[in-house]
Amino acid sequence: MIVVCDTNVFVRETHLLRKKGGPQLIRLLRTAKGRLFVPEILQKEYIEQTRLAASEERGRASAAISSFKTLVGDLDDRLLPGDEVVDQRTLERLASLDELLLSAPMTKEVLAAAGERSLQKRRPTSKSDHGYKDCLIWESVLRLPRGSEVRFISRDNKAFFEGDNFAPELVDEARNLGIVIAGYRELERALRELQAGMPSLDLAAVEAQDFIERQAEAEVKIGPAVLSATAVHAPPGRHAPVAESSDAVEGDAGLADQKLVSLLTGAQKPFENLDRTVLGCIAYLGDPTKHQLFELLGQLGIAIELARNVAERLAISGLIRDTGNHYLPNDAALAKLAAAAMEPEIIQVLAKGS
Repeated sequence: MIVVCDTNVFVRETHLLRKKGGPQLIRLLRTAKGRLFVPEILQKEYIEQTRLAASEERGRASAAISSFKTLVGDLDDRLLPGDEVVDQRTLERLASLDELLLSAPMTKEVLAAAGERSLQKRRPTSKSDHGYKDCLIWESVLRLPRGSEVRFISRDNKAFFEGDNFAPELVDEARNLGIVIAGYRELERALRELQAGMPSLDLAAVEAQDFIERQAEAEVKIGPAVLSATAVHAPPGRHAPVAESSDAVEGDAGLADQKLVSLLTGAQKPFENLDRTVLGCIAYLGDPTKHQLFELLGQLGIAIELARNVAERLAISGLIRDTGNHYLPNDAALAKLAAAAMEPEIIQVLAKGS
């Protein structure tokens, strides 16, 4: 599975996959061994558009700081990052996703094909725009290996879409080259369909894996051997480096396996029954802001990072939707049941708070 995100989705909507479905997409790609296709032209666009978006935010922030300074009379000036720093941070973010990235150079062949397509006014060229950059992206997609399954997420309605559907001529062109492509105008819909297409995907296991990966610097002692957290996550078919005993290899291997199972089981413990709790709190509050929801969950003894991960998992499964500032239930009947189940506990906690 290969995913392509245009700049509107990658930069403007998800802030380099840091919010609004971005983290869920990263987890799904990791679990499904999928790749995020970033041809050279897209990488350049990501950098340029992040710089532009940061400049816009910097202008708004500077105005707010100036107003604040006149209000309070004095304020230590704190410089906001300039373009050079923003570019460096963007490259660092892409580097952090390197294991998921599939790149492609902007070859002379791609440049020529995109230019010809633009001159011939073939999609993704639109009537109002020569769309050369879009043509470069599309020509890069067409050079993926035969058999590739591509999910193309874009808010560019004119270039790649016809109504609500990915342009049929682009679908046919890709199919003739052995590439299956599906287009989405919303990341949320793409996530739902990706999840539906992988019914065996254990989201609890995905969250547990994330939990362990956050401890990547810690060392895990297993009997007489010591494994790093990265060794615990050696892919199937690869053997994690375990210190061997010349006369007790099988015994150590059995002990290591038991400890590993125990470790993974323990990592999933924080997620037990939390789906019901988080959904119940969302339903009980009705239309809570994320701050209100996490505040209530905090009163129930649930750490904010854990609560956020569970909410993201519920959003991926389609039980709730993330509007940006709120989480809203999708199924009214289910929400009513969840609220009723949590009501006594919530009332008790709120009563203590008052």
